[in-house]
Amino acid sequence: MTTTGKVIDIHCHRECKPAMEMMKAEAERVGHVPLSFGSELTKEVNRQQLAALRPKMESLDERIADMDRMGIDIQAVAISVYQYYYWAEPEVGLTVTGMINDELAEAVATRPDRLVGLGTVPLQDTDLALIELRRCVEELGFRGIEIPTNANGEELSAPRLEPFWEAVEELGIVVVLHPTSFTHLERFAEHNFINIIGHPLDETLAVSRLIFDGVMERYPGLQFVVVHGGGYLPMYAGRMDHAYNARRDVRAELPRPPSTYLRQFYFDTMVFETDQLGFLIEKYGADHIVLGTDYPYDMGETDPLGLIGGVSGLTEEQVAAISGGNAARLLGIAE
Repeated sequence: MTTTGKVIDIHCHRECKPAMEMMKAEAERVGHVPLSFGSELTKEVNRQQLAALRPKMESLDERIADMDRMGIDIQAVAISVYQYYYWAEPEVGLTVTGMINDELAEAVATRPDRLVGLGTVPLQDTDLALIELRRCVEELGFRGIEIPTNANGEELSAPRLEPFWEAVEELGIVVVLHPTSFTHLERFAEHNFINIIGHPLDETLAVSRLIFDGVMERYPGLQFVVVHGGGYLPMYAGRMDHAYNARRDVRAELPRPPSTYLRQFYFDTMVFETDQLGFLIEKYGADHIVLGTDYPYDMGETDPLGLIGGVSGLTEEQVAAISGGNAARLLGIAE
C-alpha cells in the first residue's frame, strides 16, 4: 500500500544495555526476578526470544533496515517495558531512568530523520517523576513519554499523581500507555495469557480508572495513546454507558457519560484483523487511530500498511491520517 506523508510507528521498543547491567545487582539485592511471570515454558520462550531480538533492540542499522522493509519512515522509540524499574527505590529509579533517557536521546540524535524518543519517568515517586518529566521535554527534546498501565500495582488515577497529570497537560506532550503484565497473575500463568489476555485487560482497567476517577474530566487536554487497540474497552463501551444511566454509584465522579471521555483517547492499529481495525476507525474516527507495530516482538505487526490498506472504504485522507498524520500531530513532527 502506498500513502502520502510520513509513515510513523508510535508503538515500538528499545533496550538500554547499561541500565540492565546497573539494575542486575539491584534486582538481586531486593529479590526482584525479571521476566519471572508465566509457566516454565513461557519463561523459556521469553528468554530465547529476548536473546534473538537483542540485535534489533541495540542496532540502529538493523532497526532502520526493518523499518524500510515495513514501509516505516519514523519510529517513536520507547524503552522496553521490563526496564520501567518501578519496583526500585525512588532515588534508584530516578538514576536509572535518567540513564535510559540519556542513552535514548543519544541514539535518536544519530538518526533524527528516522527516530524520535519517548522518555520514561520514575512514576513510583511523584516529585521525582516531575523532575524527569520536565528534563525529558525541556532538556532532551522528547516529544512524549511512555508509562505502564499501573505504577507497580498502583492506579494511574491515584490522588498523589494529580500534580503529574497537571504538568503533562501543561507541557502538551503525548503519553503512550503500555502494560507490563497484569496485577493478578494466578489465572494467567499458562499459554502466555499474561500477554494475550492480561495486557489488553490491564489497559482496559487503566483507561476505565482514568475515566471513572475523573482524571479525564479534570485534565481534558491530556493526550493518551493506548496500544493494542486500546484493550477491550473500546469494543464494549456501551456497557459502561448503560451502567452510568442505570446506577448513581457509577455517575459519582462524572458529569458526562463515560464513552464521551473515551473519545479523548487515541488507539493504535495493533489489533491484527481488518474488521476490528475498521470498527475502531468507524466508532472513534480515523483522526484518533495511529499506526503501531510493537517492534520487534513476536506479538507485533510486520505489515502495518497492509493491515490499514485491508480496511474497506477508507479515503486517501483517512489512510494518510492513520499511517502517520495523527502521530505527526501528537509528536510535533512536521510533515
